[in-house]
Amino acid sequence: MRATFEHGPPIKSTAVPFLTLLDERAKPKGSRDPLGFEMVWTYFGRRVISNLTTITSSLENFATALLGFKWCNELNSHYPEHERYLKIQESFLRYEQLAGYLRFLGRDHKIMGITRVRKRLEDPNRAITFGLGAGQLILSDQASYGLWGLYSTALRDTGLVSGERRELTAHGQEIAGQIERKLGQNKRDILIEIFTSNSRFGDDEINAYSSSFVRAINNRTAREALRDALLTGNPGHEVQAEVWRVTQKIAGSSIRNMTLQRFIDELRKHTTLDRLADYLTDIEHVERLLVAANNIFHYCRRKDGESLDTILSELKGRYRYDHLPRELDLSGVPRGEALNEILDALHRGDQARVVEQILQLNSAVMEQRGGAPWVEVESGRTLRVRVPSETVELKNQAELESAWDYDYFIDSYMRVANDGLEAGWKL
Repeated sequence: MRATFEHGPPIKSTAVPFLTLLDERAKPKGSRDPLGFEMVWTYFGRRVISNLTTITSSLENFATALLGFKWCNELNSHYPEHERYLKIQESFLRYEQLAGYLRFLGRDHKIMGITRVRKRLEDPNRAITFGLGAGQLILSDQASYGLWGLYSTALRDTGLVSGERRELTAHGQEIAGQIERKLGQNKRDILIEIFTSNSRFGDDEINAYSSSFVRAINNRTAREALRDALLTGNPGHEVQAEVWRVTQKIAGSSIRNMTLQRFIDELRKHTTLDRLADYLTDIEHVERLLVAANNIFHYCRRKDGESLDTILSELKGRYRYDHLPRELDLSGVPRGEALNEILDALHRGDQARVVEQILQLNSAVMEQRGGAPWVEVESGRTLRVRVPSETVELKNQAELESAWDYDYFIDSYMRVANDGLEAGWKL
């Protein structure tokens, strides 16, 4: 069977054999990123922000993780090499559970796992224990989605920890030592005794140390050293070091409403490093293309069973694409040629070719993941949608030119900077 577009070459469609409900080939794979854009924006974002991720935006979480990595490596250093990793990880998960309760009781709610922490502390009949059981973990997969899994990479890329055991570097030891000294040796020993114990604890026993723990992870000396390390980025990363220099200048200005676009504009305005200015322009250019492609693809997800001709008619003449760059260097990203073909078709106003290329891109991404396309054109020129969207609307022209679908790690950077510099930005 073949589905033919009004303009451009036809899309080839292979007859699909009968598939049972258990056949994995019929299932769309990947609940996010159906066009493979994560690798695109990551590539461009990493040229500017070398260490942070989209979810590592809390100085308190970084400080908590760093202290825990120190304690848990020290506690388990006597184990044989082949046992040490799992012992360190188990100790850390227990520590993170205690840290979650301490922080919540100390009115610090930037906790990963706050839902379970709050529920347990509010249950008058529950005693607190620590371990790997379902009633102890503060996330369903705490090792992957807590501090161990999500904050360690950024700390490693900053040069504060190293290796899979999260051993502290000399710089990491210095910062963690500052937190530890603020806490005090006696309270350090008591907290370690609590989270390594199999005993049951009441809220009052934990609450006795909550204020001290929160003050320790927020002490100014350690906080400023951690902030400077995180915002400077990888040692030797010239571009991010320049971002940090300029960010401090921006934080001292009168700006209060800070958006991603405003921050980029301010960085470019004040930087003396041409490479940073060029990288920021590249981010803006590639984002406009990704927004345009997402706009059309996700709209198609609402059109199951509808005629392709109707969709093309709705798109025809709806937008101007003169805000898009004429060319983009996408040689460093997967399927860069396909994205450039989409860009060319948008400039030509060839909506049929645009839709064709976007759906082919989704098909290629899903095939690589071992699944079926989210949207495809069937015989009779109708759309078959496997992963529908009920609410997506086409953007207007202004949104197409200004909306951001991805943050290129800059949002996390702004949040750490805003907190660490006390800039007072409304983000």
